[in-house]
Amino acid sequence: MNKTLTTPAGIARYPRLNSPDTKFSEEGQYKVDLEMSQEDAKPFIEQIEAMFADFVADKKRELKKDKIKIHAAPWTENDGMVQLKLKVKATGKSKDGETYTRQPKLFDASGQITNENIGGGSKLKVAVVPYMWYTASLGAGITLQPKAVQILDLVTWSSGGSAESYGFEVTEAPRATAKTGTDNEDIEW
Repeated sequence: MNKTLTTPAGIARYPRLNSPDTKFSEEGQYKVDLEMSQEDAKPFIEQIEAMFADFVADKKRELKKDKIKIHAAPWTENDGMVQLKLKVKATGKSKDGETYTRQPKLFDASGQITNENIGGGSKLKVAVVPYMWYTASLGAGITLQPKAVQILDLVTWSSGGSAESYGFEVTEAPRATAKTGTDNEDIEW
């Protein structure tokens, strides 16, 4: 069931595709929320739901149960928009104990490999592997694991920014100078 599907084009929200997000786990995670209209998302979601229905039916037969718990789907809908939640662990171990990386391959619009820093607001299509899983405590669920990304319209990010990037108007005014107080000045806060 490791079929690769391609999402419709969507807008990247909180992308971590160039380097893993290690905030909640040491091994990290490559992830992005991909936002698109419900109309664009509907055929893709219907494909995933059909695959998941088959998985759940098989799991019920295997467990000899009429009902199993279903974990939340990896998408949310709000005001006519859908956000697909795509994520994959940054590293894994093969059967022989070798560590490997799972960073999605990044391609530009012309299909060339790129290493551009993908920022929020970029327009992307993502090749995902729908991973179906089951645990007794959580039930059955789906994780949409990104395998490759096509950047259709790149918005880059950087750690710094200019005054203009924060919305300040730049003028030819004199440079601001800092005044320092002395120990015997009364300063009111």
